[in-house]
Amino acid sequence: MVNMATSAAPAGPPATVAAVANEFLKLAHAEPAFGFVDQMKLQKLLFYAHAWYLAYDHGPLFENDFEAWPWGPVVRDIYNQTRAFGRGAVTGRLWELSKGVGGFEVSTPSGVNPALAPFIKSVWDSLKSYSAIQLSNSTHGPGEPWTIISEKIGTGSKPVIPNDLIRDVFKSKLVLQ
Repeated sequence: MVNMATSAAPAGPPATVAAVANEFLKLAHAEPAFGFVDQMKLQKLLFYAHAWYLAYDHGPLFENDFEAWPWGPVVRDIYNQTRAFGRGAVTGRLWELSKGVGGFEVSTPSGVNPALAPFIKSVWDSLKSYSAIQLSNSTHGPGEPWTIISEKIGTGSKPVIPNDLIRDVFKSKLVLQ
């Protein structure tokens, strides 16, 4: 994975969740030998990218929260945009809503800014060979943020997994490396 420890932290989240998702979809399309990315795998790729970004003290990768759903961490907006794909490949690009001069605008980001692309690629390279189920199972391990929330609150109400919890758990993994 790219070492982000020496980079300066940006003023706010450097990307939108749709931009990061579209970057992962672009990378998957360029490497079809690793199979397709379904909605579950996309959620887990987003989670791990966000978690490692937090661990390097850069703040959130994007502003959306992860919620503790039964199959692991989920960004609700991404789920809503990808649920129609079911267990199949996510073949469309994701969109985002932003406030523009004339009101709200819908746009489809092609990917992340070039400075962030190597980090997202490093996450892809580390995780691309794992299936959606394998990645989901890894989020359910002992001491993982999803597991901590699941054991304390449960997943029925789909509670938010706090960024500080995600950061602390993944920062402790950096110490072990």
